[in-house]
Amino acid sequence: MEKSKRAPGVRRAEIRRILRTQQAATVEELCALLNASPATIRRDLAALEQNEELERSRGGAVVPLLREAEQNFAQREARDAAEKQAIAEAAVPLLVPGSTLFLNDGSTVMAIAKVIVESGIELFVATPAVNVAATLSESPEVTACLLGGFVRQTSLATSGPFAEAMAAQINADLAIISPDGVHPEQGLTFMNAQDAALARRMAEQSRRVLVVATRPKLMSVARVSGLPLGRAHQLMVGCPLGEVPQGMREAGIDIVSAVEGARA
Repeated sequence: MEKSKRAPGVRRAEIRRILRTQQAATVEELCALLNASPATIRRDLAALEQNEELERSRGGAVVPLLREAEQNFAQREARDAAEKQAIAEAAVPLLVPGSTLFLNDGSTVMAIAKVIVESGIELFVATPAVNVAATLSESPEVTACLLGGFVRQTSLATSGPFAEAMAAQINADLAIISPDGVHPEQGLTFMNAQDAALARRMAEQSRRVLVVATRPKLMSVARVSGLPLGRAHQLMVGCPLGEVPQGMREAGIDIVSAVEGARA
């Protein structure tokens, strides 16, 4: 069987995610999940242990008790994981080498960041997500710019006036925004007002805006509106177009399915 050619940083990020989700894993389990050889997995575990990110156990590894924010993020990553991976694999080939990119935060954005690292594309990426910036820094081709601000324990991301002021100084080619809800009338909505404000600033500073959303977010309305749906140039969904609600298909926005490559 042909083994995976994932970059070490991407593979190790996936090991961290697996361990955050299930607390422990054997070398055999990780080999099967990542399509990697036992020698490769053992090297990854040794590197992660050296960074004090896990503890080796007999035949595998375990992670110490995680902070609540890390546990919550791992659970979000596991939810609709196939859709998020499909979005990431469809979105990254659209990126132009050498371009400037905004990414907000969240598990779908993390999936995109991992594929960016794996692709080896040259980019300048500005993001408020501490974990996303750390993942992007694994690639020597990516300049990862962490927007300064107050770090929220619930999201592992920065926000507030400092983050917005820093974003206002960056002129981006594209903003990829993953909201908490997408609705034809309410637009892109967020649970946190500061996330909504930062997404609005990112859109204002970008030539194009790509919205990414899994099926459960479609026709969903979160607490705070960030920007109107018409401000986005395209909506990429992780489900077939046939599963996109009629109201979204009639909203007048270009919708593309990451799993079909089709447009509505």
